[in-house]
Amino acid sequence: MSRYDYDGHGIDTLDPAEPYIATYQAWEKSVLQHRIQENKVASSYKDLILRYREKCSELERERRNAAVWEKEQRMAERELNGLKAAAESSPFAFVVVDGDGAVFEPDLIAKGEEGGGEAAHMLHNQLKEFFSNHPLLSSIDTIIVHVVLSVEGLSKALNNSGVLSTTDHATLAKFGRGFCRAQPLFTFTDVGYGKEQADHKVRKLFEVMEKNIQCKCLVLAGCHDNGYATFLESFRGNSKICLLETTPPAADFKKLNFKRITLPGIFRTEPIPNTRSNSATFPPSSVFSTPDLGLIPPEQPASAPPPALATFTSPVAPPPKSSHGKTHKSESGTSNSYAAVGRHGSGQTINIAAEKKLKKEKIKRPYMQLNKDDERVDIPLPKPDSKAVTAIEDRRKVNGANFCNRYHLSDSCKNGAECSFTHGEKLKGAELLALRHKTRNLVCSNGHYCRDISCNLGHHCNNPGSCYFGSSCRFSDLHGMDITPTIKIYEDGTRDVV
Repeated sequence: MSRYDYDGHGIDTLDPAEPYIATYQAWEKSVLQHRIQENKVASSYKDLILRYREKCSELERERRNAAVWEKEQRMAERELNGLKAAAESSPFAFVVVDGDGAVFEPDLIAKGEEGGGEAAHMLHNQLKEFFSNHPLLSSIDTIIVHVVLSVEGLSKALNNSGVLSTTDHATLAKFGRGFCRAQPLFTFTDVGYGKEQADHKVRKLFEVMEKNIQCKCLVLAGCHDNGYATFLESFRGNSKICLLETTPPAADFKKLNFKRITLPGIFRTEPIPNTRSNSATFPPSSVFSTPDLGLIPPEQPASAPPPALATFTSPVAPPPKSSHGKTHKSESGTSNSYAAVGRHGSGQTINIAAEKKLKKEKIKRPYMQLNKDDERVDIPLPKPDSKAVTAIEDRRKVNGANFCNRYHLSDSCKNGAECSFTHGEKLKGAELLALRHKTRNLVCSNGHYCRDISCNLGHHCNNPGSCYFGSSCRFSDLHGMDITPTIKIYEDGTRDVV
């Protein structure tokens, strides 16, 4: 700073406060920076406190959750140990027998109830011995045996083949009764007449027991049928499955490596022969015989009934015996000529009219279809007539209401005059078929579990594997379902394998 005297000469002097001002300004700037730092520290501190409290809350929650999970774990371990103890304390073996092929010894069957009891005790004792000789099966103390068969069909087969000496078809039923009474866990189920009925039931029983953890040994007696070999392919490697061999096993069973059991003295070791049934179908008298053998056939009854329609008649029949014990000869001297047949009676006949009539009646009977998974499969309908479809649609518009499905299709509408749908004259022919197609597009509330044979609603998509409508299809929940029928079930409960 410059300063001037009275003469006007300049004198350079410093302001004594200037250094203090500079120092003050520096201090003030430093204080401001400190305050900024303090604010940052305070903000960081608050943030840390907040995060700390959050972590403390989270830790407390985890502690509570850990306590809860620890408690749940202890309960689950106790439950698991209880299930393991129950599974180990009550192991059982399940034996399912296809009785149509694994046939009990005829000598036992002929004894009726007594033979059934003997067979049950022998079967139980031999199985117990088998299990006791295997360390992994020695803990089994309960044996359940389920025999599935057609009593009527097997009885006829045994009698026709000459294996069973008695002609009383009730003998096998008596045998089954004695079999069940001798052992409380043995059952003898008659599935009725029908091809492969026993197979279907055997497979279902086998599948259920294969999943049961208490079942330590699952025995199948069905080595006579190659169909079971295909069925068992999906169970390869399951160590609890055993095969009970009665007759020589079918060819496909040789590639299966399941344990094998043989129980001598209980089951037949050879298939049932059909020699007598063949001779009954083609009687000796229906074959051309040699005239010079001198054989005298049994005398034919005088008043034989006339042959029924659709019968097979043998072309030549032996002539009846005369009162002198000699055969009547024709003018040409040959006892087996057509002239002799014309004079002395017709040959034996085989009537197939009744069988054809039975088949026709069975075709007309209402039925439903199931696939291999016991899911309902709709019976295919013929293609509808486009004109009939248009006609019933026009009539619906005129009537102002849909046709009553129950009234027109099954005659089962209970609402009568109060029904909100159209009754009137019943639809016929092509129009009725068109209504069936329209009704089939409605989803049954029971889906493929429906067992009402008279139900006309739809139970699956017609193209479950490649439906054009995709997820918007009414039956989209049932896409992927197998619609190949395997069995027919009629109203009276009888079944036919498709």
